[in-house]
Amino acid sequence: MKKVFIIGAGAQGNVISGVLSQADDVDAILLGDVDLGRAEEVARFVGSDKITAVHVDASDVDKMADMITQGPYELVVNACLPVFDRPIMEACLKGKADYLDMASNEMLKSSTKETVQDEFLVEQLEYAKEFEEAGLKALILAGGDSGLVNILAREAVDELDEIDYIGIKDYGIVDCDEPVGLWSLPVYMQDCADEAVYWEDGQHKHAPIFSGEEEYYFPPPLDCHGKVYYHTHEEPVTIPKFIGKPVKYCDFKLGEPGVDMWRFLIEGLGMMGTEPIEVNGMQVIPRDVFFKMLPPTLTPEKCVEMVKDKKIMSRLQLAVDVKGRKGGEYRHYKMWTESPNIVQACGKIPGTNDVSWITSVPASILSLMLLRDQIKPVGVFPCEVLDKEERDIFFAGVKSWDVKIHTQITSEI
Repeated sequence: MKKVFIIGAGAQGNVISGVLSQADDVDAILLGDVDLGRAEEVARFVGSDKITAVHVDASDVDKMADMITQGPYELVVNACLPVFDRPIMEACLKGKADYLDMASNEMLKSSTKETVQDEFLVEQLEYAKEFEEAGLKALILAGGDSGLVNILAREAVDELDEIDYIGIKDYGIVDCDEPVGLWSLPVYMQDCADEAVYWEDGQHKHAPIFSGEEEYYFPPPLDCHGKVYYHTHEEPVTIPKFIGKPVKYCDFKLGEPGVDMWRFLIEGLGMMGTEPIEVNGMQVIPRDVFFKMLPPTLTPEKCVEMVKDKKIMSRLQLAVDVKGRKGGEYRHYKMWTESPNIVQACGKIPGTNDVSWITSVPASILSLMLLRDQIKPVGVFPCEVLDKEERDIFFAGVKSWDVKIHTQITSEI
C-alpha cells in the first residue's frame, strides 16, 4: 500500500487530500502544515481516517527528512508556497522520496555566479543531477497551469511538424457578496507586479506588467470574451526547452473581469511598492499595507458556509492554443477545460473551490501516477515531457474527477 506526505493544508492540500484518500491503493496520508489547526480542519472536512494531521515547518529540512523516513513515505507533495521548494526537495533527497510540486519561486535565475540562467530555468532544476543519481523522480509544475496546460500543449505539438505559436490563457469569474481569496492573493499580486516572461525567436524575453492586452473568447461553460494580459508564469519558461520540438513563440496571459482594478492598484497607485513612504510621520511600505488588507484564502469552513448560503459563485477556465504546420498544412489546435464551479467542487470535496479543483485534481492524478510507477523519467522534469501513454493515463484520471478537455482543430489562418 502507498503512503503520501502532503506538506501544506491550504486550498491545494484540501483537494489533494480528498482525492488521494479515495484511492484504494493509498493507505495513509500525513497532512502537515505550520498551522496545525488548519491541517486538522482540512482533515475533518475531507473526513477520511487515512489522514493524520501534523505540525510541519516547511523550512526545516532535517525534521521533514526524519518524518519522510519514519513513515516511510514514498511521495512528498509540496502544496506550500513555492518559496519552500528548495527545502522540501532537499528533505526528499535526504529521506529518499519522490517529489511533486505545482509552482516555482524563481525563474531564469541562478543560485551561483558560475552558472548561466539557462541551466536553471526554474530553481527546482538545480537538483536534477542529485535526483537522477538517487534514482528519484521530481515532477515539477504539476498543477493546472502549469501542469495540465503543458500536457495539452504537448498533445498538439506531437501532431505538428512546425510549431509557430503556443498561447496559454487563464480566466476566472467570481460573483461574491464580500472580498475573498480563492487562493493566495499575495502570490497573485506579486506575479502581477513582476515583469512577465515570454519566448520568441529562440530566447526568453520580458514584457512590462499588464502589457500584451488581448480580447479572447472563452468557450462554454464560460461563453464570454475576456481581457487577458501577459502574466509571469512558468509555462513560457519550460515549454520551449522541454516540449520536444522547436517553438517560435510561447506566452501565458491571465485575466478576470476585475483585472483592471488590480492594474489600477498595482500600476496606477503603486501598492506593490517596496520603498518606504511617510504617512502621518511614520515610514510604511505600501506592499506591506496592501498585503495586510487583502482577504485571506477561504478556509474549508468558510467556503462551505458561503456556498450553503449562496453567497458565492465562481468558475475558472484554462485554454491552450497551438498553431503550426503538418505536412505544409496550417493547423490551429484550440483546447479548453470544463471543470466544476465552486458549488459543484465544494459538493464533491467539502471546502473546495473551482480554482483549487482545476489546480489540484491534475496534481492528485499525477501524484497517483508517481505512486503507481506510471511515470517513466527519473530526475527533475516538468509535465510536458510525458509521453503518449503517460498522457492517456493522466487524461483518464482527470476525467474521472470531472475535468473535461475540449479540442477544436481548424485549418484557417
